[in-house]
Amino acid sequence: MNKMPLMVITYMAIGGVFLSGCAVHRYEKSSKLDGYAVARFGYVIPEYTVDLENKAPQDLAVAKERFKRRNDIVESYYLRMGRIESYFRRYVWHFPMIMWSIFANTLKMPFHIVSEYRYGNNPAYREKIDNLDARQKEIEDARQDKLRLELREFVRKDLEKEEVILNAVVK
Repeated sequence: MNKMPLMVITYMAIGGVFLSGCAVHRYEKSSKLDGYAVARFGYVIPEYTVDLENKAPQDLAVAKERFKRRNDIVESYYLRMGRIESYFRRYVWHFPMIMWSIFANTLKMPFHIVSEYRYGNNPAYREKIDNLDARQKEIEDARQDKLRLELREFVRKDLEKEEVILNAVVK
């Protein structure tokens, strides 16, 4: 009897149990937001539950409902902004990248040493590098601001939908 398929199934089951883990999102009472907020791996993401005045709801049921509606879209914006990591990157990709960076940085070390020496001793090179860094930072800040505005607009539209739903329930 071939034991290979049984081993593969066993390893997949063990891997599935290992990666399923605990709850990623947790509701917590936030004094800063003055209400219930949701944290992902301990990092509070206000857009899950806040209104346009950045106030979190006092009622846990409202916070849960807002989180259910907003979860996927808010996480996609935070992923694009680089504020959180995807699950794949967090659980699968980190270890191989650490191993690769140890190898690659060993090869790149002489180039970094020369660059650091030039940066410290050549004012023209320092100015060139500083200008390049400043330009890249401006581009990244503009991208982040655009994403923040889009996320703010999504929250506004979600609150309008919530208000329509509440008005329908009240009538």
